[in-house]
Amino acid sequence: MSKVHLSLSACALLACSAIALAQAPAAAPAARPAPPPLESPNPHYVSFVLTQDVNASADTVWARVGKYCDIGEWGFPCTILQGPGNEIGSVRSIQNEVMVGKTKYSYTYAQAPRQGVTYNLYHATLEVVPVTAKTSRLEYSFLYDNSMLTDDAARNTEIATRKMRFTGFLKTMKTLSEGGKVEKPTAPPPVLSTAPWLVPEPHYITIPMSVDVNAPADKVWARIGKYCDIGEWGIPGCTITSGKDGELGTIRSIGNEVLVGKTKYSYIYTQPKRVGSSYNMYHGDLEAEPLTATTTRLHYTLLYDNSALPDDAAKQKDIENRRTRFTQMLENMKLLAEGKPLPEGAVRRPTPPPTTPR
Repeated sequence: MSKVHLSLSACALLACSAIALAQAPAAAPAARPAPPPLESPNPHYVSFVLTQDVNASADTVWARVGKYCDIGEWGFPCTILQGPGNEIGSVRSIQNEVMVGKTKYSYTYAQAPRQGVTYNLYHATLEVVPVTAKTSRLEYSFLYDNSMLTDDAARNTEIATRKMRFTGFLKTMKTLSEGGKVEKPTAPPPVLSTAPWLVPEPHYITIPMSVDVNAPADKVWARIGKYCDIGEWGIPGCTITSGKDGELGTIRSIGNEVLVGKTKYSYIYTQPKRVGSSYNMYHGDLEAEPLTATTTRLHYTLLYDNSALPDDAAKQKDIENRRTRFTQMLENMKLLAEGKPLPEGAVRRPTPPPTTPR
């Protein structure tokens, strides 16, 4: 009897323990580790736009000077090192510049970081804007961090030198677009550093996604195209931490993402480099493409270097995870732009990192 009694007592204890465990609150999901500090903790982003009127249509101008290595005719000698040449992810020989975004009449490029050199996040966008059926305007915009220069005098000199060089390029583009001829440039671009590239053999991949929207482009972009509208259709809690929403150099709280390029219906962002970490050149490109007077196609294109992932299986899994997440964001944008509510749970707040590194 005592043996049975002891067994029953043990069972009772086990049952009580199971009930207690069942009633205990579920453990909170582990917070993500805090990211390393920014390599440039106090960036000073400078941006400016240079323009040139052209007596030719936008189609004519872009066909003449808008290919990624057309710079070889109006700027510096150029060859394509990687990629198809005129698509996002293409790399040209000028400072290993990577095309990180494009629209019908524009492209944006970035220079890759080097080892042991603070990354200045240099980006530029070349665009042709239609003015009339027979005229257009070339616009060349720039964004970079010049906080690593010694003082204001050095910064002003650097900006003036860059403006003078690229103003000359715009004049050459105008001549070519209007049917004139110029001698091909032979001088290479100025070399600011001979340090090796941070990633000697990057493997850039793009993830293009799109969705059609039953609303005009003006309405769509007004509804979902502000820099922190992502807080409504993608990642909650977005705030502007520096700059003004919609301007080059603006930083939002999500990943410290910097707005590095824009057109009337598009913007491109990237994440700054952090101390002691690899850098995959991650960029996102959001665009509203007008289809008709009442319809629009939203494009979301991701570009990054996945060479650090261990194998093809890991690379494919990463691509599919990103595609799933951002396709859902596009569907959310479509609903909002068409005046419809988002379903419950369409936007989820990620687990925040701890407030201090660990």
